[in-house]
Amino acid sequence: MDRFLGFWIMLFNWISIKKLAIGTPLLTNADKNLLREKAIYSILDLRNESDFLNIDKDKYFKLVDEFNYLNIPLPDHKFGRFMNTAEIKKTVFELEKLIKIGPVFMHCHASAERSPLISIAYLFKIKGLSLVQACDYVKQQNKSTNLHIKQLKSLNLI
Repeated sequence: MDRFLGFWIMLFNWISIKKLAIGTPLLTNADKNLLREKAIYSILDLRNESDFLNIDKDKYFKLVDEFNYLNIPLPDHKFGRFMNTAEIKKTVFELEKLIKIGPVFMHCHASAERSPLISIAYLFKIKGLSLVQACDYVKQQNKSTNLHIKQLKSLNLI
């Protein structure tokens, strides 16, 4: 999330134009309106249980209620382990299904690890980019991408 005039604003970055965007969670009705303007059909939320501890869940779920919503809880660096190959494959599979029905906004907490990693895996596995091409592209599109080398190495196994 970026700060603008003292307020947190949602990040939104297209990875595949009119198909896949990544960013940070919706916080306001303005964020919801942005997703409407971008014709987003589905929201893929990659946050895990610990990410939901310090938010107003009722407010969040009211913001996403008109979208096709799916939560796939994935670990980040604070979880004590990185995503395993099965989690990555499952998430890419679900993401591909969602994209087939309309544009998807995928987010985690900070758009630094989980959503960029799944975006790279999607571009590699589904779109046929090399891992280096996919990683470079996601970093160009989403400046907050900050992956650990172990996370990137896990992509060689998918």
